[in-house]
Amino acid sequence: MASSEGFLTEEQREMLKIASQNAEVMSSLSLSSSPKSPGPRSPRPKSPGQNSSVLSEHHHVKAPGGGHSAMVGGVAVRHVRRSHSGKLIRVKKDGAGGKGTWGKLLDTDGESFIDRNDPNYDSGEEPYELVGSTVSDPLDEYKKAVVSLVEEYFTTGDVDVAASDLRELGSSEYHPYFIKRLVSMAMDRHDKEKEMASVLLSALYADVIMAAQISQGYFMLLESADDLAVDILDAVDVLALFIARAVVDDILPPAFITRASKMLPESSKGFQVLQTAEKSYLSAPHHAELVERRWGGSTHLSVDEVKKKIADLLKRIC
Repeated sequence: MASSEGFLTEEQREMLKIASQNAEVMSSLSLSSSPKSPGPRSPRPKSPGQNSSVLSEHHHVKAPGGGHSAMVGGVAVRHVRRSHSGKLIRVKKDGAGGKGTWGKLLDTDGESFIDRNDPNYDSGEEPYELVGSTVSDPLDEYKKAVVSLVEEYFTTGDVDVAASDLRELGSSEYHPYFIKRLVSMAMDRHDKEKEMASVLLSALYADVIMAAQISQGYFMLLESADDLAVDILDAVDVLALFIARAVVDDILPPAFITRASKMLPESSKGFQVLQTAEKSYLSAPHHAELVERRWGGSTHLSVDEVKKKIADLLKRIC
């Protein structure tokens, strides 16, 4: 007995002891009740192997803890269940899972249902839902605001309001796009709007828009000259006049034409614009006065011009 029990735990030893006692009691009862038995006789001691066989024939043996354990091959084996066909089926520990079982008490593997009418309903338990949203581009927003600003300026002609609106718009790094939009919108309109655009750029120079941004804005116009020529038939001549006017108004350096020519393909419309501005407008005698008055004259009147206009008005009244 000692050699076979050396590999058992204390609990298994206790169960084996109880099982042996139960087997001996059952054996004595069967002998005493059998008609063939001549009389009572003392039970024969049984070896541990025989006890194991007896235990294997009985499905369950009462254990000290009040539960049941099955004994297979002389060792008490837990978590073994006998099916209807008589086969032994090993189930999961703690009674969870297994075919035909309910699972653990706190099993949450299944889908849960949230009832919004439940008094204990918590909106924080709702599953998260990713909602797509469009990400706005600051440059696109700036361009839209600039279009509105230029349209209003062409309507009112108020330089101070336009300058104030541009300051409030902020995003000074996008000022080259403002120049491109202002000039391209004026190119497709009458001479009045072309003159207004030139006057506004002169007013914004240095105070609101830096010299480098002016040059960058005009270069962007040269790069898009091929596209502008699709919608505006005289785009080359009009843009050349804008550049000549910027040079005359001292917001573009004369060296701009030379530098920009080296950066553009000779076959491009932008290159033609620079050639026209230099040869047709800036090389002519008295070119400054001619360029300034090409679209109806400058809005910046000198003192002498103002006096002359007043004198002409008084003559008409008299």
